[in-house]
Amino acid sequence: MHLDNIALVLEGGGMRGMFSAGVFEAFLARELTFPYITAVSAGACNILSYMSHQPLRTRQIIEHYVTDKRYFSLHNWIKKGSIFGFDFIFEDLPKQLLPFDYAAYRNYPGVLQVGTTDIESGQPIWFDQEGIGQKFIPVRASSSMPFLAPVVRFHGHSLLDGALVSPIPYERALAAGYDKLVVVLTRNAGYHKKQRVPRLLLKTFYKKYPKLWDIMQERPALYNHQLAEVERLEQDGKAVIIRPQIPLEIDKLDIKPDKLLALHDHGIGCGLAALDAIFKLAQK
Repeated sequence: MHLDNIALVLEGGGMRGMFSAGVFEAFLARELTFPYITAVSAGACNILSYMSHQPLRTRQIIEHYVTDKRYFSLHNWIKKGSIFGFDFIFEDLPKQLLPFDYAAYRNYPGVLQVGTTDIESGQPIWFDQEGIGQKFIPVRASSSMPFLAPVVRFHGHSLLDGALVSPIPYERALAAGYDKLVVVLTRNAGYHKKQRVPRLLLKTFYKKYPKLWDIMQERPALYNHQLAEVERLEQDGKAVIIRPQIPLEIDKLDIKPDKLLALHDHGIGCGLAALDAIFKLAQK
């Protein structure tokens, strides 16, 4: 079923994104597609297997590769400046170990918008499927968390995590003309972001990027504002929010397979439970 009047909005969350991957399995089971998807960080990574219509592909990555040092390790960070092995994730996995269906991805009946942060200008930079290309460099950039991954140079921009300036990228969907949203979050209800990164640390580590200092300082307030806005849209009957129904004990860098698989399966259950609300929203 193609929901031609609803946009799908995806936040990040690092390894908590396994919840979103589970939600996408529920969508695949009912063959739901969306005309417009906005995604950042882990949301941008995990939506790809949904768009290529490959059920349980992300679950297989958890089962077989999440503890592989090529996927995630201090060794990666020391050698290449990224704790996630993006070459392994975007080259070895899709082209050799768990083949990615590039043709099905390209034929997905909708537009993908992946958000990144230009840390020189402090502005979001968005990429569609054509701009993303087959190497998925903008998806890498969108998933490149400060301190844990190097700055990605792409098309004249210096890019990092898209969630820095668009943590819940609903505004991109509204600007495209969609007034009905399905929003997938990776935190349970009641969560609010509090912690700030010390400014001195930012000045030391990113001394060439003063815009990033302000972005990181303002990020908790921005996240909480965007969260309040999508919750308001839900109260107004214009959005369906899907999020964990239990407090999460998983950190964004947690790679314990049993926890991740349980979160993935919880996402499937939450996705299935939200289907009736999604269908009602589509009929309004």
